[in-house]
Amino acid sequence: MRDAVPQLERTALEARRDGWLVRGRWSKADLWTSHLDDGTPVVVKDFAGKPFLARPWARVQIAREARFLRLLAETGVVPRLLGRIGKDALVLEHLGGTPLHRHRKGDPGRAEYLPRIAEALARVHALGVVHLDLRGRENVHVAEGDRIVILDWAGAIAFRPGSLAHRLIFPRLRRVDEAALVKWKVILAPDTLTEEDRRFLARYARWRLLWPFNRKGLGRSSGVTR
Repeated sequence: MRDAVPQLERTALEARRDGWLVRGRWSKADLWTSHLDDGTPVVVKDFAGKPFLARPWARVQIAREARFLRLLAETGVVPRLLGRIGKDALVLEHLGGTPLHRHRKGDPGRAEYLPRIAEALARVHALGVVHLDLRGRENVHVAEGDRIVILDWAGAIAFRPGSLAHRLIFPRLRRVDEAALVKWKVILAPDTLTEEDRRFLARYARWRLLWPFNRKGLGRSSGVTR
């Protein structure tokens, strides 16, 4: 399956580099823009400049993200994977647009994106995939044409629909994504929060306290004042 993804030349893409989107810290990817031979604009997600100790885990992330981008390609929810640069970088379609949390800030019409996010996530869940990091504000993007695109799939998990793991584990992990949808409601349209939403957030926030890497307090993580 990996052979289906074209291997692209770093030298050529770097020579045509248009600019930097993100300079990632230590184990975080750099994002820069370039274009292909035919002029197609692209974004390169690149770990090549990271320290030696960070590179093995970075390559795992690259391989995992490539897998999920291929798996979800037909959903329209992910950026197209256009190629790889060795083991250290992915070449993705340039989406245009902007992260959702910056889109039309202050415009009450932002609430209209909530059902679109839910619809996009439903397509992902139908394939037995959970994202698990939709709480990251930069991970939900409004591309050109108001298309909702979900980014950063290295931490996702896939379950074969109908399998024992899908029946037992998938529903529980799906709640992580569902909690993130409620968080987006807090960000985009807090006045539409229902009591059921608030109870769900409170239950989920208590569950998150058991996660050893949770660094946020209950009230701050949920976005709900208790």
